Amino acid sequence: MAEPLPRDFRRTTAAGRRRMLNDFRPGVDPNAFGRDEEMIELADVMVESAVGYLALPVGVAAGFLINGTRVDVPLATEEPSVIAAATYAGRIVASGGGFETTAGETVTTGQIYVEHAAPGADQRIVAAEPKLRLTVAPLLAAMEGRGGGWRGLRSERLPGSGVLRVDVDLDTRDAMGANLVNSVVEGLRPEVEVLSGGRVVMAILSNAASRRVSRAAFAIPVTLLSRAGLSGAEVARRIILANEIAIEDPQRAVTHNKGIMNGMTALALSTGNDTRALEAAVHSYASRGGTPSGGTSSDAGYRALTRYRSEERADGSSLLHGALEVPVPLGTVGGAIGIHPTARASLELLGNPDASALAGIAVCVGLAANFAALAALVTEGIQRGHMGLHAQRVAWAAGARGEERRLVAAAMSACGEYGIDAAKRALGEVRSTKPAQG
Repeated sequence: MAEPLPRDFRRTTAAGRRRMLNDFRPGVDPNAFGRDEEMIELADVMVESAVGYLALPVGVAAGFLINGTRVDVPLATEEPSVIAAATYAGRIVASGGGFETTAGETVTTGQIYVEHAAPGADQRIVAAEPKLRLTVAPLLAAMEGRGGGWRGLRSERLPGSGVLRVDVDLDTRDAMGANLVNSVVEGLRPEVEVLSGGRVVMAILSNAASRRVSRAAFAIPVTLLSRAGLSGAEVARRIILANEIAIEDPQRAVTHNKGIMNGMTALALSTGNDTRALEAAVHSYASRGGTPSGGTSSDAGYRALTRYRSEERADGSSLLHGALEVPVPLGTVGGAIGIHPTARASLELLGNPDASALAGIAVCVGLAANFAALAALVTEGIQRGHMGLHAQRVAWAAGARGEERRLVAAAMSACGEYGIDAAKRALGEVRSTKPAQG
């Protein structure tokens, strides 16, 4: 068993921790965690016990048309087909008129949970809203100066535990707002305890983001969808059916919605946003009760978030409509966004959107990623394009560099073998055919 890292590991500098890794874990190369000293220092600012940074690929899905404006979308992801799929879908939708999107409010909710609250505590707390708002006014002054701040208070008792929940809605404007919301609800704890006669168990924001729901939609001629020997009308029919299956079958819905998050999470990551908060909000929304509008199932559990339908027009043409509605808790200021160079560059590439505009872009990218995945699934299958990109990775692992990588990947795709042994054989053949140097 390896010797434990020293107890003062977290208390030293990033450089000191890297030295400790070198001393106590000789099989671990500290340089594998990055060599750029400025980025290592930034990592030490951003997280505790930092030893380096992880470089993820950032690509650009160019040419999205959103509310009539061309947008080039930076996406950070390790999955090879995400950016290619988003680019394909963005191009198809743009040629049909583009995406239309609306963003929800920039309101985040903080929650205070109180045990042993006296009868009538919920009414007393609601009645005391002006006093409670005044208590935290200093914390909200700067946000109110930007047009945000307090937006309301509610209180209800949970039927099972009897715990009282107090919801405080705050408009955090362009910030995602977690730190501000947490500070506000913690600042309200003492007065809430006095008003309720109970004891606060915890006070923290909710990542459900129920006030931040954004929507995206497109309508494109089905003639644009023909592929793999199938007519556009048949491809559209299959996309609609595949979506209905994901509405009906929670087992399929999980992967279906993961395809949405391929795009949305990649955008959140490239702009320095909290990907876990985004994913928690979206998957919670997919699990809300009730029968989905236009769905085929009465199941109140997890389901697909997208909707597709066809429209037959008077002139005999047909349109495929796609739509997505999800909560999008993203910000454009604060946290890592203001200090990470990639996040700043990504927002600059997007035209420096505010939080509402970024949410609109995100939901469009999520819809695009899902549309592209379904179009591939119901025609030639998902693996043909995916494995072509995967071959580049295997070629790299086999030692191919530069033009060799492309040639080795092409050879692997041609023979349908994607293992490391096939890559090494192809690399040997590529190098054996190179003209002698000198």
